[in-house]
Amino acid sequence: MIAAVREALDKASLRPADLGLLIFCGVGRGFVEPSNAAFLCQALDLACDFFDVSDACMSWVRALQIADSLLSTGVHEHIMIVNGEFTAFEFGLPGVLKVRSREELNYTFPALTIGEAATATVVSRSPARWRFRFRTDAQKADLCTVPLPGYRDFCLSPGRIGLNGPLQLVSFGADLTSGALEALLAFVGDTFTEDEIAAFDLWFPHAASASLCDTAAKRLGLGGKLYSAVFPKYGNLISASVPAAVSTALDEGVLQRGSRIVFCPASAGLSLALVDGVF
Repeated sequence: MIAAVREALDKASLRPADLGLLIFCGVGRGFVEPSNAAFLCQALDLACDFFDVSDACMSWVRALQIADSLLSTGVHEHIMIVNGEFTAFEFGLPGVLKVRSREELNYTFPALTIGEAATATVVSRSPARWRFRFRTDAQKADLCTVPLPGYRDFCLSPGRIGLNGPLQLVSFGADLTSGALEALLAFVGDTFTEDEIAAFDLWFPHAASASLCDTAAKRLGLGGKLYSAVFPKYGNLISASVPAAVSTALDEGVLQRGSRIVFCPASAGLSLALVDGVF
């Protein structure tokens, strides 16, 4: 994370003192209290404000919306969004290694797809604004969970939660991805016209399944515009999925400044987002 922050500042030609706020948005975290951002700022000797945002794999997009809103008011000129997803073993693999039946595989297999990464994103004040739209369905909240000890005091229907124990991923992947795909396709159809869909240069999903991305691209008629190169190489990078895809697309020359892009992640919760703007 430290290396990612320093590299992002260098690419943006900024000094640490230029940052007004640092938002940490990783699902992986070392602390419930205080914010994980506090310890990152401590490690980097940053004097800026800081706090955490948490919303599963949607966390980076939520942080981006907050940053965009704060920048538009003039409160800050530059904001850093950081995540560090290093919990493949803690939240995933122990449960996978203890699979004892095909039934358990149904809600444990997605842990095998978890990857690890750190990203740092600089967002700066600009006259151009991003458009944020969200659609959520709380009735599907128990399809993908990483519960804390004591989680039963915070939910009314714990039946599908905690099947691998506290702090272990439980994900009914087939149900979650099929429901998310249909909901996202409907969301896109309700939001954009066919001409608008065709006009965007690149679409960036949260890549948790290669086949899901392929299906979405075909049904929306996007062809190669749905960028899904991250998952086959690195796995499900959780909150780092979208920013890692943006960075990879830049390195590959697929994404250029001035491109019209859409962030279109689907996340546990169930949460969907459509965020469009000029990169």
